[in-house]
Amino acid sequence: MFVYVFKYFFGIPERVVSVYRADDSGPFPKPYLGSNVPAEDRIDYITHHGFLRALGGPGLLPSTRRYMNAFAARMQEKSFSEEWTEMPDFSNFFRDVVGSSLVECLYGPTMLRLNPEFMQDLWGFDGSVPWLARGLPSFIKPSAYKPRQSCVGQLKRWYEYAREHFDESSISPDGDGDPYWGSNLMRYRQEKLLAVKNHDDDSLARMDLGLAWGAVGNTIPCAMFSAFHIFKDRDLLRRVRDDVEGSFGGQHLLDIDPNKLIKEPLLSSVYAEVLRLHVKTYFMVSSPHTDVHLGRWVLPKGRIGLMNAGISHMDNSFWNEFGGEHPVTSFWSDRFIIDPADSQSGPVAPHVRESPDWVEPRPDGGKERMDNKPFFSMDGTEGSWFPYGGGHSICPGRFLAKSVILFTCALLARDYDIEMLSDNVEVTTWRFGLGVGGLKHSLPFRIRKRST
Repeated sequence: MFVYVFKYFFGIPERVVSVYRADDSGPFPKPYLGSNVPAEDRIDYITHHGFLRALGGPGLLPSTRRYMNAFAARMQEKSFSEEWTEMPDFSNFFRDVVGSSLVECLYGPTMLRLNPEFMQDLWGFDGSVPWLARGLPSFIKPSAYKPRQSCVGQLKRWYEYAREHFDESSISPDGDGDPYWGSNLMRYRQEKLLAVKNHDDDSLARMDLGLAWGAVGNTIPCAMFSAFHIFKDRDLLRRVRDDVEGSFGGQHLLDIDPNKLIKEPLLSSVYAEVLRLHVKTYFMVSSPHTDVHLGRWVLPKGRIGLMNAGISHMDNSFWNEFGGEHPVTSFWSDRFIIDPADSQSGPVAPHVRESPDWVEPRPDGGKERMDNKPFFSMDGTEGSWFPYGGGHSICPGRFLAKSVILFTCALLARDYDIEMLSDNVEVTTWRFGLGVGGLKHSLPFRIRKRST
C-alpha cells in the first residue's frame, strides 16, 4: 500500500520506492526474523517511530497546544464583531482557518510565511488525489499534477531556509516546537529520513507533502461536519455550550488541559458519530509471515484483505437506532452516550447486547462510577467503528485529530454564533474510499462574536 501511494499519489521515484519495497524488517523495534535490512534503512520502523512519538507520545501535548494557539490567533485575526458577517463557504472557512493552524502546529509558522500559497496548493492536491490514485498520466490530466509539484517546490524552499536559520537555542521550552522546523517531528525526519539510502530533499518533500495531506485531508472535513451538526441543532448547541462553560467556566480556553477537554462526554460523542457517519475509508491488511484464521475464513500470508469503514459504520444490524428514531444514515449526537438510567441507550443495538457473547461495558476503564451520570462509551464497537484503521498501522495522528476537532468545536460554540444560509447540503462521493467526502456545493453561512 505504501509503495502504491508513494509512487502514484506523491510521485516518489523508483530508486526511493525500491527501499520501501526491500524493507521486510517490519514496523517494530525488533526486526522480523530473517530480515537483513541495515538499521539505517529500516524505513518502515523509522517513519512510524517518529509518528508515534510525535503524534501519540511526548509530542502530542506540545503539538495540541501549538494548534490551540494558532487557531485562536487566526480567529482573532478575522476580527469578527457582534454584528453578523456573511461568508461564502463553510468548508473553505475550515480549510483556511483550521487547516492552516494544523499545518502550522507541525511545520511551524516559517513554512507558511515563506509559502503563502501552500495551503491553496495543498487543497488543490487533495482535489487531485482521486485522479492520481487511478494512475492517470500527466499528459492526460496535467492539472492534477500541478498542485503537487508546487507543494514540493515550496517545501524544498523551506528546507533551505530552516537549515540556514535554525540552531538548538531555537527550540521552545517544551522541548518540541521551534519557529523554523516547527516541531521535533520535522527535525527528526530531516535527520533520519535523509540518512536512508537514495533519499534526498525532493523525495523527503514528497513524503512531507504526504504528511501534510494526511494531517488535514480528513481532520478538517470532520471538524467542519462536527461544527455543522452542532450549530444546525439549537438544542445540541445549547448543551455543548453548557458543558464547555460548566467544565471550564470563565477560564480561557487556551489555558485548559486538552486531556480534560477530550473527556467531555457530549463533545466526544459528537466526534465519534461524525466519524461513524462520514468516514468511508478503505484499509488494507496483510499478514506477511503467517496465515490468519478469521472464523470460517483464512487470510493467507502475504495476501491482502480490504475493508471499508463506511460499510461497517452503516450496519443497522449492529448500531443502536433507538427504536428507529435515529437511523444509521442520520446524525445522532448521543449515539455514543450510555445513560445508566436508560437501558436502550449506547452505541450498540439492544439485541446485540443481549447476545451471550456480549460483555457489559464498564465506564472509566473498568472503574465503577458513583455519580450514575451519562457517560461516553465506545465499548463493544471494536471491529465496527474503525475510521482510523486498526492494528499497529492504525493512524498515529488520531489523538491529535480528536484534540483538534474537539477544541475547534468548543471554541466556536462558546465564543461564536454561526448560522447556515442554505439547506443545500450534499456530500460528494468523489473521494469515496479515500476518507471523508466534502460538500458538493458551497455552503454560505454567517458568523458573529457572542456578546460577553
